[in-house]
Amino acid sequence: MAFILFDIFKKRQSRQLNRDLPIIIEQAEKMFADSRLSKIAGTVSAELHRAHKMFGTEPVNLRRAHYEYRKLHREARRNNNQAELTAMTLVIIHLRAEIVGGDALRARTGIEKFIERYKNDKR
Repeated sequence: MAFILFDIFKKRQSRQLNRDLPIIIEQAEKMFADSRLSKIAGTVSAELHRAHKMFGTEPVNLRRAHYEYRKLHREARRNNNQAELTAMTLVIIHLRAEIVGGDALRARTGIEKFIERYKNDKR
């Protein structure tokens, strides 16, 4: 019974991540210029690399990384740094999607496409 509830929770969380990501990216694209989006994509890429290197890629390790990035997210919100807040939000969504697994693949690939689209953009 507990496993069934856990599976339902993971599927619900996956749907939420997959639904929220396009909205967050759309708002970021409306709010920031391409140069700022390029910096956000670079930050997201660097922080994801750092999280995997520092914490690992197992679900338990990703939960620890998620907890740490939630702290950075709160700090960015407190400082009213919208670009950093957007970057930390995308990092957290990617980490949560990795924890949940295959059902949230759309969220992970959406963030990776965002990084590819804007990271090397020099406009």
